[in-house]
Amino acid sequence: MASRREFLQLGMAALALPISVHPPFSSTPPMKPASDTSVGLYKAVFDERFSESVAFAYEVKALGKPVVHGIKGDITDLWFHELHARWKREPVAVAGLTGHGAVFCLERLAWDHRMRVVYRGEHQRLPDGGMQHLLSGPPSMLREAENLSVSGADWPKLIARLVTRCPVVRPRATTTTIVSAATARTDKSDPLISWVIAPRMA
Repeated sequence: MASRREFLQLGMAALALPISVHPPFSSTPPMKPASDTSVGLYKAVFDERFSESVAFAYEVKALGKPVVHGIKGDITDLWFHELHARWKREPVAVAGLTGHGAVFCLERLAWDHRMRVVYRGEHQRLPDGGMQHLLSGPPSMLREAENLSVSGADWPKLIARLVTRCPVVRPRATTTTIVSAATARTDKSDPLISWVIAPRMA
């Protein structure tokens, strides 16, 4: 288990990296998923500092899916007091809508437990007030995400529905970029990241 000092160093490294750092996207054409069965999410993480992330959490609750867990940018307590012990017993899927630093840290900690990011979305405010959603994940999820183009300010709710339907069987990831019209001004200029971390497929 990483020491608290090593964990904090990892968090500092996350803050030093550019926001857009993430594994390269695949350009493989969409494939029909082999199963519609969703992963059983153990936890959904949201950042209490941002209204869009809070809206995501409310929708997850309304769906009756996983327990939601609020953070304020720092996942140290979640890791040390709950998630590390749980992942030692079994690799369970978690999802979230957070800043870049939180998913950066969790992704690297997940590697030691045979887990990885299987879906990732970067949600960036455009100069004209619209939203750009850069998504990478299973083709079935990306097809459902097409409604982001007309979601307006409700896009966090759609993302909540999307991540709770992440399939167990995941063909090679594909990518898409979806732009929606202008919405009310957000309280965060940097991108929010939606994500699902799930057990790695053999």
